[in-house]
Amino acid sequence: MQAKYRGQLVEVWKISHRPIHEIWVRQAFEQERLSWNEWNKNVLNFESISVDLALVGDFLIQKDGRRFHVVSRENVQRDLVFMDTETNFKIGN
Repeated sequence: MQAKYRGQLVEVWKISHRPIHEIWVRQAFEQERLSWNEWNKNVLNFESISVDLALVGDFLIQKDGRRFHVVSRENVQRDLVFMDTETNFKIGN
């Protein structure tokens, strides 16, 4: 899904265990840039050391075609403006 993040249009994935429809997310898993933590399946691991902690329910943004950024579920309303009004309604309620 698309959203505006700090004035820039970005692709966003709401982290979940549901089937992944976003091509860039599937590719990141296939390339082992992302993986589920083996001890806690609700935590998303990144290929490199990252200070971000990504949990199911948070939102993942791919930056610069390579790096990832996490927006916590608590900060979604503050940091992301979704382009699809139906998505806004589902997330906000």
